[in-house]
Amino acid sequence: MLFSYNWLQEFFKTKLPGPEKLAELLAFHVFECEGIAKHENDYILDVSILPQRGDCLSHEGIAREISAITKQPLEELPLSPIKIQKGILKPLKVSIAASRFVQRYSALVVEGVTIGPSPQWLKERLIELGVNSINNVVDITNFVMLELGQPLHAFDYQKIHGEVMTIRESKAGQAIELLDDNEISLQKGALVIEDFKGVIDLAGIKGGKATGITKSTKHIVLQAAVFDRQKIYQTKKALGYGTQAADMYAHGVDPYLTIKALERAFYLLLKFGGGKPVQLIDIYPAKKAQKSITFSSGVIEKLLGIKITDKEIKAILESLGFLMSGTKVKVPTWRQDVSLPEDLIEEVGRIYGYHNIEPAFPQALIVPPETNMGFFWQEQIRDIFREAGFTEAYNYSFVSKDSVLSADGVVELENPISEDFEYLRPNLLCNLLKNIELNQKTFSGKDIRIFEIGKVFEKTSKGIEEYTKIGGALSSSGGAFYEMKGVTDLFLSRLGIKNVWYNENKQAEKSASVIISQDLPTGKAGKEIGILQEISPHVAAFEIDFDAVVEHALEEREYQPPSKFPAALRDIALLVPRAVKVKNLLNVIKKAGGELVADIDLFDTYEGKGVPEGKRSFAFHIVYQSKERTLKNEEVDLLQKNIVKGLEENEEWKVRD
Repeated sequence: MLFSYNWLQEFFKTKLPGPEKLAELLAFHVFECEGIAKHENDYILDVSILPQRGDCLSHEGIAREISAITKQPLEELPLSPIKIQKGILKPLKVSIAASRFVQRYSALVVEGVTIGPSPQWLKERLIELGVNSINNVVDITNFVMLELGQPLHAFDYQKIHGEVMTIRESKAGQAIELLDDNEISLQKGALVIEDFKGVIDLAGIKGGKATGITKSTKHIVLQAAVFDRQKIYQTKKALGYGTQAADMYAHGVDPYLTIKALERAFYLLLKFGGGKPVQLIDIYPAKKAQKSITFSSGVIEKLLGIKITDKEIKAILESLGFLMSGTKVKVPTWRQDVSLPEDLIEEVGRIYGYHNIEPAFPQALIVPPETNMGFFWQEQIRDIFREAGFTEAYNYSFVSKDSVLSADGVVELENPISEDFEYLRPNLLCNLLKNIELNQKTFSGKDIRIFEIGKVFEKTSKGIEEYTKIGGALSSSGGAFYEMKGVTDLFLSRLGIKNVWYNENKQAEKSASVIISQDLPTGKAGKEIGILQEISPHVAAFEIDFDAVVEHALEEREYQPPSKFPAALRDIALLVPRAVKVKNLLNVIKKAGGELVADIDLFDTYEGKGVPEGKRSFAFHIVYQSKERTLKNEEVDLLQKNIVKGLEENEEWKVRD
């Protein structure tokens, strides 16, 4: 908004800082000044007023801020108290049909006004701020609006049909010709003023031409109203038509300002147009109470980090119009943006000057947050899979009907966005296997390894339950099932979970439940934590319950140094019935070899040509090593013979040469 430097000076007896210095002070304490332009003997300041500070859309409002910043007292404007005299005009009747949109309606009827040009200084004052000079009455309304921030409007009393004015919402299609000759068709709900014949004013925005002030006008109605800010804003946006008065109303106008504005306008009217007041209308149905805030000066030091004396605090607040008595602060009616103690602290801080506050490092104890164990273990699991060559997938929690094998316990969405997202996923594998399929098309012939940690959902008698699962899938040119079993073993052992058993699922050839059990030879009395499954000869997958893993995982690790003595390697191959599981063979080898068997690796499986029907060949690397001495060949050979003997105790198992 534009402000005249000379006009601001009229609010002070002492000389203000120069225009540039004044702009700098405003920027430091309240508003940015976007520009300064010289206009003949004056300077025009373009100040960017914040949306919540409607009280500063006037010269008096900005002068009040300058007074607080510079500690210079503000001069009172000359007013003419209104004393109603007897006149010849019939009383004007004003009714408000849209009362919730009219906070206050004040108007003054003046008889015997002389219409003519304004004095030169008044014309110049308006023109330099971008307002055209019309005549003395209209110019006074614009002058007072720019001076006090209260929009005024003048009606020709004799053009108001029936001496009746009704404020209500418009009907759709009603039309009005405005003072600037614009003809506007109104939408439903715009705030208007009507007389007996029709609409004469677009309330809060622009007056109608039918009741405009002309040279022949003798009697006037000076209106100072406070209309609903939201209603005026909506109307001007809908019409695409705005005025400075509409902008002021949209920011909010102090309802206590109407009478002061009329007294100021009447003071100027007596000097430059004459007339006598014959009627004062003041409709104020719901008087706005002055807000009171409980405020402790001790909080200022806590929030601003500096000590400001109670005397300074009181002086700052009172310079802005606040009244302070003990811990109670009364907020001036024009400060509609202040409602909290923190607002008062901001007022004190900005006038004191944030640039005057010395920067200081905060002094506080740095307390580390409590470890989120769920997040901790998820990161551990991610690291394990990345080291194993897996890539993490992030899939949607929604799946299609085709992905759901059974409707039991599956959560169906009431309003799915598409057929591909009709259900909440009951497991992670339905999406991971789709990922494998899509990547096989793009990376044909290459091994693919992916994993995911995410939520799955199930409908139970208690409602919809959600669980966190760990899922993995891989495609491999070799034995995918055994490769995935090795990955599962690695994953669990790296988390410190040792007592793992794989219980065969008899409904599928290569499918096993993953069980944590203290009784490894049988796997009994264990807790099932997941499933390992072959999907096709080249694709395998697993899914394990995250909470069960966290329950058994060990954060602490016990590291043992490797043996200083060399290891001896022997291979062994055997032919067994196809139904025999690798775990059974491993148990026998470990038991027969004893503590000197450091590691056993399955490196080959074969069935087909050269192998009898119903049989399968397995080949193992056996690593022998002692932590105390170097093993002799004879000793290793003896251990190997014991293992062969132990394996061949089963008549159907045959060790191959």
